[in-house]
Amino acid sequence: MSARRSALLCLDSGTTVVKAAVFDREGRVIASAQRENRALRRDGDRVEQDMGLSRDDAFEVLRICASQTSVRIDGILVTGQGDGLWSLDADLQPVGPAMTWLDGRTRQLIASLGLSGHLSRIREVTWSRPTSATQSLQLLWLKQNSPDRIQRIAHALRLKEWLFYSLTGELLAEPSAILPTWGSWRTGAVSRTVQDVLGLSRGLELLPTLSPVSACRAGLSATAAKTLGLLEGTPVLQGPGDVQSTLIGLGLGLRPGVSRASIFGTSAIHAAHVTDADAINPSPEGAIVLKFVLGDGYFHLHPCFNGATVLQHLRGLVTALPERVEPAYSSVIVQPFFEPAGERAPYTTPDALGSVLGINAETSPAQIAWAAREALAFIGRKSYQAMQVGLGPIALGGGLANDRHFASFFATVMNATIERVFSGHASLRGLAAIGAKFILGEPDGAVSGVWCGGADDRASPQGAMIRQYAERKFAVFERLAECVAAEWPCLRTLQNSLVDERAR
Repeated sequence: MSARRSALLCLDSGTTVVKAAVFDREGRVIASAQRENRALRRDGDRVEQDMGLSRDDAFEVLRICASQTSVRIDGILVTGQGDGLWSLDADLQPVGPAMTWLDGRTRQLIASLGLSGHLSRIREVTWSRPTSATQSLQLLWLKQNSPDRIQRIAHALRLKEWLFYSLTGELLAEPSAILPTWGSWRTGAVSRTVQDVLGLSRGLELLPTLSPVSACRAGLSATAAKTLGLLEGTPVLQGPGDVQSTLIGLGLGLRPGVSRASIFGTSAIHAAHVTDADAINPSPEGAIVLKFVLGDGYFHLHPCFNGATVLQHLRGLVTALPERVEPAYSSVIVQPFFEPAGERAPYTTPDALGSVLGINAETSPAQIAWAAREALAFIGRKSYQAMQVGLGPIALGGGLANDRHFASFFATVMNATIERVFSGHASLRGLAAIGAKFILGEPDGAVSGVWCGGADDRASPQGAMIRQYAERKFAVFERLAECVAAEWPCLRTLQNSLVDERAR
């Protein structure tokens, strides 16, 4: 079989969907498969995932993809939802369900640590304030609430590291996912400061061996090869987290002129490619910096807990809320903080709570649904203002990239061209670009030109009337958020007291 008929098989195990695709040497998708994430379980603050079922779902979409094409698979690329605690015992078996990045059980722990200055000391090392998603705090929560379980933990992984181990039998991790929790993006080294400050007897000792993305690889095991119908020893490369993979797939840092990108998936992520480390604004506390794995510079991220799932949460609260909606401009303002863990950026607090303001008896469900989309656009503007990055187009991905009305409003709020990328599986395409460089040996020019396609569509700012409406409403949104945020801790105290009372 000729080399041009070889291909890359890419896997992204996300919070909502588990998906895979095969890319040929011209960057074309020649096979794909996906299924809903069956392993996720929500129970109040507890948001967990069955590790065995997560592995099985990932293997199934890989197997389906492999069965759809006869081309040679030159490599397998793996990513998955970031953060969280996916733990193994000394026999390399799961220690209970994984605590996902959405798990909110550390909220009260964060409040007490913040008062004692612990989180500030950690931020001095990692540059990012720990949140409910942070693995170190989840280990501390287990230490305080499930001591038997934490004694059994011999390895602390993330989902992509668990899937990599399941495919290869090797415990490896690439550093860009580890450093925001355990080290410094400036030095590229982990630090014992985090576990010492938190009083953890073990922290760094639980981490897999670190290896740069270019070398974070192993051969497909015989067992996995038989299950997937692939050749034993096929190279498996662990990519960066799903966020960086998606940003690469959108062309951030690769396509000319694209230095900003937003993802509106389960979470919302706003990011800029920055080449000068000294130019990175250190606020807000929930911002994250990742070393760009395909070139020079860094990805400066504002990762939000609350993304397009805000629309799902509202549909569970408001009768007849439409899933799709055309613009319904109104006085309604939604503060989109519905996840139990609070918010990470640009508002960094475990106490954040959602609100729907400006309603009356004539308010329609469509107006609330549209106001929620407006709120997501406003949060994006807050993030880019805080990042203090330049102008230029914004690449837009995630589920809401399919919504042209939202893209037009986002363009208006940002006063920028929005380059929608709603085809081609952005996270998987980003993985394929990484595989093209580190497995296939493609030169940088080919990676950016072939593997990261252009925009599917562009949205421009709307006319003067809508621009004026967006400006006025954004100003009100900011003021209301500032006022209501002052009361979030009190409201959370009320909520917690009711939970404690019911538990008695």
